[in-house]
Amino acid sequence: MFDVGAQLRRMRRKSKLTLDQLASTSGVDRGTISRIELGHVSPRIETISFLCEAMGATLGDFFGNGTVPPETPAAPERPSPAARGETSDGAPAPEPAGAAGAPRIGAEAYWPVPASFWKGVLEVQERFEVLVRNSSELILVLDGEGFIRYASPASTGMLGMRSPDLLGQHCSVLVHPGDQPACEHLLERLRPVANATGRLECRMRDREGAWHWTACRFNNQSHNPSVLALVVNAVEIKGPADPR
Repeated sequence: MFDVGAQLRRMRRKSKLTLDQLASTSGVDRGTISRIELGHVSPRIETISFLCEAMGATLGDFFGNGTVPPETPAAPERPSPAARGETSDGAPAPEPAGAAGAPRIGAEAYWPVPASFWKGVLEVQERFEVLVRNSSELILVLDGEGFIRYASPASTGMLGMRSPDLLGQHCSVLVHPGDQPACEHLLERLRPVANATGRLECRMRDREGAWHWTACRFNNQSHNPSVLALVVNAVEIKGPADPR
């Protein structure tokens, strides 16, 4: 097994970052980082991607050849029981309750993951990142209810928000109130039809509250077992009838 927790701890210490600093920079909860390092959880690949970005590293740096070099001895950090995911007596703390039937956003899975799995996921992730990293086109991946499950790096340049800022939010929070009815109508029309596509010009809100006209292409890939989501590609335009 590839020891994800040990590798994360080694790279964090090499970057001279505390748990609090890495949490603040990456957008990943401090308790989650601590539980990953302690081996209590197997993180999702996007979580590792956010952490790598915050440490100035790549997924390739993280996984390397599947081995973890020995760490330089250092004084052990002793996070609080709550940060370690434990109660005061050392027992695992119960998971926070979420809405009935709804998965918690950012929740990590509790199971060991073999190195062969990480290798396959890494190869796919790296190919995808090469395609989208330097693109000015914003890509959003929405679940069946319209919640954002992925946002490409272009979200920073276009909206001033990083991917972690957008994950788990409903797409409607980005759309101008005057454009929301047209957006919802389009989503309702596309949802039942596999591979259905549609276009919409709408205003999207940036981090400061300013509105940007965008041309959006919607593609329903919820029936595709490799995607299982609705994909939105958006580019900024000058106005509804005057694209750049």
